[in-house]
Amino acid sequence: MNRRAQSRPHTPVEPSGRRWSGRRAPGPRLRRAGRRGEPEAGNAAVEFIGWTVVLVVPVVYLLVALAQVQAASFAVASAADAASRILEVEPGEAAIAHARTAVGLALSDQGVDTDPATALSVGCADAACTGAVVRVQAGVDLPVLASAGVGRDVVVVDAERAVTLAVSKGGAP
Repeated sequence: MNRRAQSRPHTPVEPSGRRWSGRRAPGPRLRRAGRRGEPEAGNAAVEFIGWTVVLVVPVVYLLVALAQVQAASFAVASAADAASRILEVEPGEAAIAHARTAVGLALSDQGVDTDPATALSVGCADAACTGAVVRVQAGVDLPVLASAGVGRDVVVVDAERAVTLAVSKGGAP
């Protein structure tokens, strides 16, 4: 046998070229730590921020948008109920003005910025006009889309109620 091979016991060599002088061979963690210029070093924070932006931001946007649509839906339903109650109890043209006021209050309570005159529509339910159909309609401003110039026609919520009109003392609704 070669004299050189007998005199030197086998010592593992690290990827950096240094010989390991310890009792055991280096594990994968020590081998990785010995490398210089490793491309993965320090990327955990960047990946965390990246995945947070990719996953969390759209979920938060969706929750905010759904909350605004739900608030507008509740406001429109409340406005239709209030207008129909007024038209049931109060006869005449003053009832429609009071119904518009009630619609404006119900919509503003939920933060829906819509003109009550355009949001409320009242139509006859039958030929004799003893009943009416009250319809309240409002558009919803979605976050970011409103500032991007997209109008309220993206999401429109409405509610409809049918009522029997109040009869005045003269017998006409």
